[in-house]
Amino acid sequence: MTEVCSARAHERSANEEASQTIHSSGDADYDDATSSVHRMIVVVERNAFLRDCLLRSVTEYSEGRAAGCAMISDLGKFGPASRSTVVLLSTLSLSEEEADAELAQLTDIGPRTRSMVLGKNDDLNKVLLALSQGANGYISISAGFDIFIQALRFVGAGGTYVPAQCLLEAKQAPAAVCEQASPVSLFTNRELAVIQAIRKGKPNKVIAYELNLCESTVKVHVRHIMKKLHARNRTDVAIKSAELASPPPVRPEVGEPVFAFLAAANRASSERVK
Repeated sequence: MTEVCSARAHERSANEEASQTIHSSGDADYDDATSSVHRMIVVVERNAFLRDCLLRSVTEYSEGRAAGCAMISDLGKFGPASRSTVVLLSTLSLSEEEADAELAQLTDIGPRTRSMVLGKNDDLNKVLLALSQGANGYISISAGFDIFIQALRFVGAGGTYVPAQCLLEAKQAPAAVCEQASPVSLFTNRELAVIQAIRKGKPNKVIAYELNLCESTVKVHVRHIMKKLHARNRTDVAIKSAELASPPPVRPEVGEPVFAFLAAANRASSERVK
């Protein structure tokens, strides 16, 4: 009886200790030398139920291991990034502001890790935003499940995936309505709002109150803004963001320039895999 109780206690302790769930479809050891088919897929989804559903689906229909966590900032729990790691960032349970904050952190995961965003719909502006933040692909829940799995494999193999519908929308839209080369395109709408506040000399606490954000979230935005502008401090941000001084614009639909943007993203993805 003592041994049974001890075993159950040990099992409960192990379950509580695991802050993320790991599933495996095989018993083979896993490292960078493994073939490109056997990858470590990390599902990032804040809602525990959705995260577990995605984990079970990915594990059953793709080779290798799968793990899950709630936020991009939790990826460090899985150790150093490797060429065999693919991050699936789900924004299904996030508000627009929360999604922007998570996307902004994609630039921190390093060039060795592949990433794909799972969104609510095939919005071309969201696709471009994800790619500009370093994602290697974007797919929405409007796609079939088989397409989702194949897209995940394609991104893991070094490709850049976007929904065909987005390309059709881009072709139909006027070419002159958006300049993707503009510095504004490097920032999310929330980051642009933070930049305007910094230019007015407002501290993080005031910015958080006015934008209805946590102060820690504002700090994350400021860190990524400084990184994108190559700024040393807040004063440097104010100086280097002079051309962004106009109010945060509503991102317009984009036209032909999107094809050049996607081509550049695909080339960059290929270089990161080498």
